[in-house]
Amino acid sequence: MSPTPRTTAQRYPERVTYDRDAAYAILDEALAVHVGFATDDGPVVIPTLHMREGDELLLHGSAFGRFMTTAAAGAPLCVTATLIDGLILGRAASHHSAAYRSVMIFGRAAPVEDERQRADMLGRIVESVVPGRLDGPNAARRPSVEEAHYTAVLTMPIEEFSMKVREGFARDEPKDDAVEAWAGFIPFTPAPGPPVPDTITGTRFTAPAYDPATHRFRQDG
Repeated sequence: MSPTPRTTAQRYPERVTYDRDAAYAILDEALAVHVGFATDDGPVVIPTLHMREGDELLLHGSAFGRFMTTAAAGAPLCVTATLIDGLILGRAASHHSAAYRSVMIFGRAAPVEDERQRADMLGRIVESVVPGRLDGPNAARRPSVEEAHYTAVLTMPIEEFSMKVREGFARDEPKDDAVEAWAGFIPFTPAPGPPVPDTITGTRFTAPAYDPATHRFRQDG
């Protein structure tokens, strides 16, 4: 994809790429995105779980909430996903930073009007967060058409986007080489805790298992 005025980096352009596969890998790993839009009362940013299907994002939320009603009306959106990979420590405080991978998408979303289709999409979003959750002998109940009446789903084409990556070490200046402070990189590794069953579940069912390769909990049934 070619950069647009909105996706062209003003600072550190060497960190920016427009590679679609790389951007999709970030969107698929991230559990949530933040959606920004303008309102009469000022800008608003809403976090939400999401799912990518092909070249589209699926976003969901209350059918009667400000986010869904504003976006469904065709408001311009800015969607961001960010993964923090670690802390970058320099010898000077001004050169401390974070290692990250991020994607920014500009565009407009369209509402899914058919409630049966929405119910199916809501199920697919759940499956993207916990693969296998809606299949197998101990599967959770799938979303109903009635529930889809209260939960909206938006589809947003991934057309205008950019991806930015910060990695490596701090950009310390030569004047700070003699500062006697530790400098380097502290990596962050996803390490979720063990699943905690509710009072009805107890020990009757097998809990989802974490898959470090996909950064997801998987329900194998």
